[in-house]
Amino acid sequence: MRFRVTAAALGAAILLGASAPAYAATDPAGAPSEVRFSTARGDAPKLHPGVYGTTAPTGDTERYAAITRPRGGAVTVAIFGSVDAKITTSDGNTTCSSSSVSLSNSETGYTFVYVDGAQDERQSYQSDDCKSATDLILQIKADDSSSSSSSSSTTSGGPLQLAVTVEPRIEHLGSPSPKSEQDEIKAPSKSNGASRALSDQLFAPTSLTPGSYRVDLVPGQLAVARVRVGWGQRLAASVDAPRNGSNFAPAESLELNITAFSPQWAPVGGGSGSQLLSKDSATEETAGTYTAPVNAANRTLGYGDTGDVGTNSAQWTTVAGWYYLVVQLGASDAGAKVSTTKLPARLNLAVTGSPTPGPSYVGTDGKAVAAPPATELSRGGHNDSGSGSATVLRVAGSALVIALAAGVVALLLRRRA
Repeated sequence: MRFRVTAAALGAAILLGASAPAYAATDPAGAPSEVRFSTARGDAPKLHPGVYGTTAPTGDTERYAAITRPRGGAVTVAIFGSVDAKITTSDGNTTCSSSSVSLSNSETGYTFVYVDGAQDERQSYQSDDCKSATDLILQIKADDSSSSSSSSSTTSGGPLQLAVTVEPRIEHLGSPSPKSEQDEIKAPSKSNGASRALSDQLFAPTSLTPGSYRVDLVPGQLAVARVRVGWGQRLAASVDAPRNGSNFAPAESLELNITAFSPQWAPVGGGSGSQLLSKDSATEETAGTYTAPVNAANRTLGYGDTGDVGTNSAQWTTVAGWYYLVVQLGASDAGAKVSTTKLPARLNLAVTGSPTPGPSYVGTDGKAVAAPPATELSRGGHNDSGSGSATVLRVAGSALVIALAAGVVALLLRRRA
């Protein structure tokens, strides 16, 4: 599979101040937050936790933005659009970031770069300069590695969308989830679920609670939902299509995909997540995915320590809050034309496991701050009737902020020829 990203204005970046109530999670609306990257590191604009829209560089031009992280903290940047990206020290002399791109097979139009606060299995090596650095630079450059027409608009100065998160240092990380708790799980399919219209906007997903929902899927169009998952819990999701009893048969063969993302927009789903729907067949097929338990210590998991979910996915199932499901129908053969007739389907969501306490974070005063009770960790927006626009996760008085906001992105999944 590959991801192609086009078009897009992103929504508001949200940053809670020191006086914000503990554990707050809200869904404010706002204007898109556009940022102009600079051509000089010394003039780089500051990126706070949130989402941004910008324009991809052209040619060999490098462009820069600045990110500040708390000492020992972590920074992540998810970029939708074809671009080369890395995080460096403020002088640009040392690259600090690692990249985790684990969607499926090969993909374009998505980059995930990060700097962990401590050396662990997720980022096994850090130079001394990077360990101590609190002022960082996000450097982007045109991606010339792909000559396909699907990325030409981005590499020639098209739009980019970025989601930036910052997490403070964690004390008493604890033990990661054991391998025995990372086996495949499935979301039950119930035929009496309510009908819901799913958002077609990546950063304005439909908020759902666990259960089954009758939905319609349009080939070539996103269907995006989100569900809250607490510390110690797991998410399972599946899509049944064509929905049984609908007597619907697609006019062409289609590929059905479902992908799970963490609150940082890191891919975290295990399983293949895809299924072939045969032309002129009304036989229901199911594509499914699932996560590891949400555990901050999962970042220490190494290869061989994870079960069916897979190492890359488990290492990023480390933050409680909104988890995202992106569903897509596409042509089974690259370049083939498909109709835009709605296909009846069913989206199934399950959150398993009892909530547990989260980790302890170190606040700006250097003292450990316990995470809030799991039942209060990420409140609000459970029963949105429309598309939620953002989430902010704040742990007690610490500086943990994970913010995502409303916008429009077209994310098309296609099989590489």
